[in-house]
Amino acid sequence: MQHTRSIDLEDCPVPEDLLKRLLDATLNAISDVGSQLTEPQRAALAVYCYRRSHLRQLGLSLAALCNRAALMMEAGHAGELIHMQAQANTNSDVDADRRPRGGKAPVSLYVV
Repeated sequence: MQHTRSIDLEDCPVPEDLLKRLLDATLNAISDVGSQLTEPQRAALAVYCYRRSHLRQLGLSLAALCNRAALMMEAGHAGELIHMQAQANTNSDVDADRRPRGGKAPVSLYVV
C-alpha cells in the first residue's frame, strides 16, 4: 500500500474545535468522539497527533480505534508501526492498575 494523505505535517486533518474537544476529553470520551469520525479521518488524526510528542498518547488512543489498513493508507510503514504501538498500549492498559505510578517495579528492602 502506498500512502498519499499524510504529506502535509502542519495542517490538522479535522476542525480545530474537534481537536480541542479531544484534548479536553477523558479516554472514554476519546473513544466516543473518535468513533463519530470516518475511518480515514480517524487515521489521519491519529497520525497527526502521534507525530507531535505532546499529543502522542492521544494519537495512540485514536490509532487503537483504527484498523491497520487505514493507518497504513495514511502513513505507510509508519502507520503500521503506530498500529502496533497502539495495540501494545491497549494491552498494557489492562495491567495499568497493578503497576506503580512510575511504571517501574517496586523496590523491597526486605533482607533474606
